[in-house]
Amino acid sequence: MTYFIEAADKIIREEGVGAVTIRKAADLAGYTSATLYSYFDNLTHLVFLATMNHLEKYNAAIPRYLTDCKNSVDRYLAISECFTEYAFESPEIYELLFFTHRDEKLEEYTRQYYDLFPEKTVDNGPAPFFKIFNLNNISKRSAIMLDDCVNDGFITRENADDFNDVAIMVFKCMLQDVRAGMDKHAGFAKTMKYYRQLMRSYMKPEWRGLIPEDGQAQG
Repeated sequence: MTYFIEAADKIIREEGVGAVTIRKAADLAGYTSATLYSYFDNLTHLVFLATMNHLEKYNAAIPRYLTDCKNSVDRYLAISECFTEYAFESPEIYELLFFTHRDEKLEEYTRQYYDLFPEKTVDNGPAPFFKIFNLNNISKRSAIMLDDCVNDGFITRENADDFNDVAIMVFKCMLQDVRAGMDKHAGFAKTMKYYRQLMRSYMKPEWRGLIPEDGQAQG
C-alpha cells in the first residue's frame, strides 16, 4: 500500500490531485491496476491516503500558534487560525480530506494512514491538539476543543454546540470560495473575523471581554 500511496503523492506534488489515476499510480509503483484495487476501495481512497501527509506542516506549526495562549478560548482560536491558514494554502486537498467522505470512512482511512505510517503519529503535544490530530472529522475536532471552553466556564454546552455548527458552515463556505478563486489572504482574514465575532456572541456575557467587539484578537 505504501508504494501506491508514495506513487500517488509524487503525482500530486508534480501534477496536482486531478492528475492521479489508478493506472498512472500503479505504473509508477511498479504494479498492475488490478493489484492496486486489491488494496484500495477506489481512487478516492488512494488519493485520501496520499494527501494525508499534507497535514504535517499544519501539525508541526501548532505549538508555535499556541505559545502565547492564556486560556482555552485563546487555544481554540489559535488552532482554528493555524488550520485555516494551512487549509487555504491547499484548499483542494483540505476539502478532500475533511469534506468528501462519510464519517465512518474518514475515521477508517485516517486510522489506516497512521497504521501504515506510525512515525507520523503525534504521541504527545500541546493541549488540546494531541486529542484531535488523528481525527479527520472537522466537527468532532472543533467540538473536542470546545469541551475545554465549556469545562472552564466560558461558554455553555448548548451555545458551544450551536457555535460549532455555525463555525463549520462558515469555514466550509470560505474554503469553497478560496478554492473557486478568492484571494487566500482575504479569505483567511474574513474567516477569522467571523470566528471571533461568533465566539464572542456565544460566550457567557461576563467573559466576552476576552474577545473585543470588533472581532480581533486580544493583544
